[in-house]
Amino acid sequence: MTIEQRSRRRVRATLDRLEREYAEFGAVEKTWHHSPEAYETVRDRFEAGTVGGAGVWTTDDEGRVLLVRHEDETAWSDPGGKQEPGENLAETARRETREETGVEVELTGVRQVHRVEIRDEDGGEPPIHRLIVIFDGERVSGETRPREGEIAEVRWWRERPDDLLYPELAGFPVPAAE
Repeated sequence: MTIEQRSRRRVRATLDRLEREYAEFGAVEKTWHHSPEAYETVRDRFEAGTVGGAGVWTTDDEGRVLLVRHEDETAWSDPGGKQEPGENLAETARRETREETGVEVELTGVRQVHRVEIRDEDGGEPPIHRLIVIFDGERVSGETRPREGEIAEVRWWRERPDDLLYPELAGFPVPAAE
């Protein structure tokens, strides 16, 4: 079985588990073109047993949303990152949020799934299918602090900032603004 077939199968199995646990959620299809070196990194991560990455659209008791700004970026996004081998995507989302922001979260659902087809920009390798899952979550504890060397700023927002890292964030709810 090719890596394309195996990765497609792993994505489908993960989506089936998420649907059983969290019911319905939106999905977005994306294609990313990577350099040969970056493609190999994705292949290595797949072969190590991962399916992608995860983040959390976190709210607090005041209806604010927790967002991060990475170093060397002007845009804001949900905290999140790459899945580690042996970790499920819910564990990835909680860990990444804690590491990037200092905040512990309880996951309450799946906001959106990005089904990503990774392609080698040279076109010589088969596509690898990956997932990015954005969970809904609520703050449990912790005070915000940016992860040194990665996150420039962590902030609770009452209204959505104008500069967002990816367009889908513009459609996510900010309860304090409603």
